[in-house]
Amino acid sequence: MCSCISVLPSSPASTNPLTVCTLLFPITPSLHLAPRIIVVYHKNTNVYPLRCRGRHLGGGSVMETAGTGVHRSGGVNHGRSDRLGIIGFGAIGRRLASFFATTEDGPRTLALLVRDHQRDAASALVPGAQVCTDIEGFLEAVPTVAVECASASALGTYGPRLLEASCDLIPLSLGAFADRATERRLLEAAARGPGRLEIAAGALGSIGFLAAAREHDLDRVTITIGYPIERWRVMGAERFIDLDQVRSPTPFLESDARNVATLFPGNLNVVTGASLAGLGLDRTHVALVADPTVTQAWFQVEASSASGPVRMHIGGRDAAVDADPIDYTTFSIIRLLKRRCASLAI
Repeated sequence: MCSCISVLPSSPASTNPLTVCTLLFPITPSLHLAPRIIVVYHKNTNVYPLRCRGRHLGGGSVMETAGTGVHRSGGVNHGRSDRLGIIGFGAIGRRLASFFATTEDGPRTLALLVRDHQRDAASALVPGAQVCTDIEGFLEAVPTVAVECASASALGTYGPRLLEASCDLIPLSLGAFADRATERRLLEAAARGPGRLEIAAGALGSIGFLAAAREHDLDRVTITIGYPIERWRVMGAERFIDLDQVRSPTPFLESDARNVATLFPGNLNVVTGASLAGLGLDRTHVALVADPTVTQAWFQVEASSASGPVRMHIGGRDAAVDADPIDYTTFSIIRLLKRRCASLAI
């Protein structure tokens, strides 16, 4: 095949937001390079995100300022090449937006998808971001990665559209996967791409050991979750236990992860995250514990594979039951986002 690079135009077409150029590279047995790479210029963002056979490769491989007529390819751009979109403006959404609005270490917050009554607060928090109240406006900002921290409904509705639009997606409302139809729709959309799903460890802090164990005959995963009495009460656990009679840590429900996530929608995302990393929702065992001795949640993960047993315990901080837990969830997302453009990826 021919080996050539098309020179990008010195200025974008004024009547068309997209200017497409084709790059052709040779294919060799040792280098499985795609024969066709499309570079798309978007006039609203002045960048050329790279797509290869429909797969979005991110701004780290190709990035250009409009009007230069020059691009670079190959290697990895460790600067702020990712363009971050955040869906949801609750505690986690605000914390992420604020963090990436003030740090140079990670992606730039480009777009926020919020409710109507949150527009002014979002604009004040991140003045340079595009604040949207509908998914169409959010997609027009062309984020390369989006964090969903809104709801399971939002994930199920917006997830496939984001993935189809070449936007990688880091979902937090993982309870959406408990519904088989939604799980299938999201996984099929990720398989088609060009965007991909990236699952964060969330409140567990780490799930990499489960993904590693899966490569070596992982055969058992048990997740035990302990919450204070008042938190279980708010979540409706009195369907299963008389919480007023609990004087010591008391298990009250054991089941598979899919059933538990269905019984407590929107509250036990750690169950789904660990299940996706390991054996899946139907083969992961979950035990729920009402614990009057703590004020914040604790988690324990036990797994067994051919590499040996693993046991991990994550304790909650000392804070009031109704306080913002400020657990590992936000910081696991920050780590993922910073890792995407880090020179040393851990």
